[in-house]
Order: sequence, then C-alpha cells, then structure tokens
Amino acid sequence: MQGETPLADLEAGRIATPYVCGMRIVGKLDPWGRGDNAMLKRSRQCAYVYGGGERKGIAVIDASDPKAPKAVGLLDTPGAIGGSETMDVIDTGTRHLLVAGDYSGGLRPPGPAPLDIYDISDCTTPKLLTTFYWPANIHVPKISPDGMRVYASREYGTDGLMVLDISDPARPIYMGEYPLVLPGGKAQRRHDMWINDGQTRLICAGSVPMIEARKGDSAPSIWDITQIGKPNPEWPKIRFVGTSDIRGQGDHHAPLLRVRGRQYLVAANELRCTAFPRIFDMTDEKSLRMVGEFRLEANDRCLNDPAWAKANAAGSYGLHYNAVVDDAWGGVALGLFSFMGSGVRIVDLRDPTHPYEVAYYHPGAIDAPSPRGPLASKTDSCMSINSFVPETGHIWFVCRSGFYVAELSKAVRAKLGASVP
Repeated sequence: MQGETPLADLEAGRIATPYVCGMRIVGKLDPWGRGDNAMLKRSRQCAYVYGGGERKGIAVIDASDPKAPKAVGLLDTPGAIGGSETMDVIDTGTRHLLVAGDYSGGLRPPGPAPLDIYDISDCTTPKLLTTFYWPANIHVPKISPDGMRVYASREYGTDGLMVLDISDPARPIYMGEYPLVLPGGKAQRRHDMWINDGQTRLICAGSVPMIEARKGDSAPSIWDITQIGKPNPEWPKIRFVGTSDIRGQGDHHAPLLRVRGRQYLVAANELRCTAFPRIFDMTDEKSLRMVGEFRLEANDRCLNDPAWAKANAAGSYGLHYNAVVDDAWGGVALGLFSFMGSGVRIVDLRDPTHPYEVAYYHPGAIDAPSPRGPLASKTDSCMSINSFVPETGHIWFVCRSGFYVAELSKAVRAKLGASVP
C-alpha cells in the first residue's frame, strides 16, 4: 500500500534500507551521531537542523559540498536549545537573520519564552545579537518578508498572536498581543502562518482553540494586518477576511503557491494518518475554494477503516509539514511533503486540480525507543519543512536519522519540463 510500513516488516528486517523512487540521495549527515533530528531551515548553503539527544539544539551544517555536508557549529542558547518548530530564517537583500524560540516552553506554560535573534550574514557562523523574552509562551515564529517583524503564534491551544519589531534586531521592541476573532465571536487558534509580500495579509493555518474541534473544524483563513503598528487603530487590529466552507484540513501548515499567475495555498492538518494536503484557490480571498488534494493510499485506508487507523496510529502515516515551491528550475510547482513514517513525497503541482506523485524517499527502519510504542520506535519519521535549492536543483529534508540532500532523477526532471544537465 502506498505509504505503509507494516510493523511486521520493520521487526523482521525487511525494511532495513529505504525505498527510493524517482530520486537519489546525494549526501547525508547525522550531526554528531545524535540520531534524533527533526526540523530544518535553510539560508543559502547552510542548513539549520534542530535535534535532541546529548547535542540538543540547532546544528549548523555547511552543505556547500552537497556530497559531504558537515556540522560546523551548535546553537544551544536559551531559545535555540529548545527550538524545534520554533525557528525561522529570512534572507532578503543584505538582511540575514535566524530566530529561535523555546518550543518546550510553549508546551509547559507559563515557563520562560526566550527568542534568540542571530545575524547569519555568514551563515556558517551565526552571531547571537540578543535574547528577547516574550511576555507569554510562543509556538511558531514567522519573520515578515522584509525582515522587520516577527509574528508569533501562542502556545498549543491558545488563540491570537504576538508581534515583535526587529527593525533593529539587536534591540527588538514588543508591539503587542492581538486576538484573532472569527465572525460570531469565536477566537481563532493558529499554528503556522504566511505574510504576503505587501504585508497586508496574514494567511493562517489554524482552528478554534478547543481540543475536540481542533481537527474537524480546521481550515486556512485570511486576516487583514494593515492596522498593526498604526496609532490608535480601530478594534480589532487584525480583521477577519475569509476562509473556506470546506473543513477538516488546515490546522497546522498552509504555505502559499503561485501557478500560472494564480494564487493558491496548500493547507493540511498534522500527525494523524487522516492528515493530508488540500489545495485552495485564493482568487476570492473571502471564500477560499478547494480545487484539489493529495492523499496516499495509507490516508485513504485511515479515512475508511477506523480500526486500522487506530492500530497504526503510531506509524505516523499522516502529514507533518507540506512545503511547496513554485519556481523550481524557473517555473515548476512542486509539493515537498513530509509524511512522517511514509517519508518525503515529491508531488507535481503544475495542475493544482490534479496533483500526482513523481518521486519519494520512504525511510528504512531504525531502533530508537519511543513512548508511542513499538511501531514508532522503529520508524525513521521525516517531519521537516523541506527546501528546494535553486542553485543546485537539490531538495533538502530531515528525518530522525539525519539531514539529507536529494536530487530528482533525469527522467523525472524531464517529465516535469525542467532542464536536464
């Protein structure tokens, strides 16, 4: 079955090595052999990989030689040591910044809520500019496209967001906490977000902040942020613009995608095997229209067989992050989806109404004890926000076993209409 890794096969050693189709691994690195890697951010030739174990923190990886990436530093300052999903990078003009907050603080409120701000002008040697302490815990920070603000979601289950002015990154200024109020008065919880280039709109992945409704009532939403920073703005300072009538995906991640001049967003839930990407047309921002979705066969079985879904919950066949790129090789739209135990799935998005898989890396077995049970202990889960490197055409991703540099095959690139050297 597409995406499945049966426990019996893992335990019997039949999946000792990964399944790879339509791509090849160019280089790999498990920093210091820590074996507990999770998240990824990229700046030019550098990868910032968060992981746990004895060398907990953000590994700085120089991948200028993609065949032999090397760890050149470890960031373990108050925010970076617990970074995980709580980090972001911006490269715009001469402005190169990395921010990293304490994800664990967001899981254990009230707790300290540090945000480290690094100058990464030389991406191999980040320089700590300051550590700012938020007045409340955060979960995911997002740097604005101009690199002048940080928008931060609150800890799990809490609505609203906070905003930080980093026009002087060494001396950040707290701008305030802002509620997100839906029509009818309900509060909007959000996880990840995007800000448009004009910095007038916040595109939010989230749901109402009630556990029982988190997944079923999830959907992407759009908010007007033009009042933030203005003197005496009218309430609410962040105003609801629109969402979709189609619910059930969009609680975790909703990146933007432009195809043939039309704007889309790709939204999904996380973790459960019923999580998969849906594609929404944003032409009418008040009413997002679902036009397509991508599901593995494992997702379909989860949706139609509750007993199988429960038995395989720890296998993590669901999505975690659904990164996209719309200008690969100058104009190819791709999904770079991290389906956890089902690996990294590369999806052709040139026709958003009919996405289809063109390549995958399905990880082999590992032996790393997990509180989620024997299947999770054997699963080399791939959870990162993956990155396309335009200079090389490579795809970067992270699984528990390490940081990977991959390349699509010549046949796949030719099928996608990309130039084949």
